[in-house]
Amino acid sequence: MQRRVGRLGVAALSALLAAQESCGSKTGLHVPCTVEFVPDQPEIIFVVDRSGSMGEINAEGVTYWTALDRALRQTLPQLQDFARVGMAFFPIGSGEPLGCRAAARPAIDLTENMNSILERFPTGPERAGGTPTFDGLRAAVDAHRERRVSDPTRRRFIVLVTDGGAACNEQHSLERCTCLALSDPEACVRNPDIGRTSCLDDERILELLRQARIEEIDTFVIGLVGMSFSPRNEMIFRRFLDEIAEAGGRGNPTSPRYLAATNTREIETALSRPIQEIATCFLARQSNRAIVGERLYHEGTSIERDPTERNGWNWTDASNTRIRLFGSACQRAVESNIRRWYTPAVGRCLPPE
Repeated sequence: MQRRVGRLGVAALSALLAAQESCGSKTGLHVPCTVEFVPDQPEIIFVVDRSGSMGEINAEGVTYWTALDRALRQTLPQLQDFARVGMAFFPIGSGEPLGCRAAARPAIDLTENMNSILERFPTGPERAGGTPTFDGLRAAVDAHRERRVSDPTRRRFIVLVTDGGAACNEQHSLERCTCLALSDPEACVRNPDIGRTSCLDDERILELLRQARIEEIDTFVIGLVGMSFSPRNEMIFRRFLDEIAEAGGRGNPTSPRYLAATNTREIETALSRPIQEIATCFLARQSNRAIVGERLYHEGTSIERDPTERNGWNWTDASNTRIRLFGSACQRAVESNIRRWYTPAVGRCLPPE
């Protein structure tokens, strides 16, 4: 629940902070201290589709890739100083066999420098590239797992940006194949030149994302699905994106479960959702002091702890050093761009040296 603190509460808290700044310098007076909660600097790996279909023209007259590039340049700087970001791309080339391959590691390592990421963002998709989505996601999951060994408590996320046509699984079962051939749903079975790599690669992607979520690596899914020249495939892609968005743990409550976007403005809005939530609603305590009560404050606004995690804040770790905002508390913090909270703490502040 979010509420306004009364005049007395605001005045008291303001006086507390003012006294803290000058406590003890002449009188030896010690006053109660506060603890600050600031963004937790999570690690985010974007997994970006570079398949040939990302070069199609959207309703605003530019390619989906160009729209994505423009949107990233508007939104990614919001994460400067608030997160570490890396990027993986798929595929790594055009034609056979590179068009159905992705690198084993993200192409851009995790960094706090958003400008360096934008400088290295590719100029376009692979014209004859396929969609090895699983391999791109696996590279991101493996990178997160590797870093967790040395930094086990940091929050980690994946943001998948794709048009939905995941394929390129050479081991796919033809008995359970949803064929993505445009004119003939049975072509994957009947035509060896099309075969398994044109089956929708849904089963192992769903398994990977569910396992990643168990390991506390959540995935946001941004789907760039416009008016397809194949209505059948468009329906398949939308259903698939809904399924993987749910598996990733960050889907909308109703369909479309994924973050749908087709033009630059919509992509900006879709990207802002994970960027703002990750940078605003995951916070770390800046002192080892125990807090007094269960309420956080910011300029006259307060939120209370909610162990049910519906609306308020709650601890996310056993040591009570990290918190997450939930429900409308998170949404209002995002809308107001509140990224710092404080609360009274046990003990007395030390006099300045």
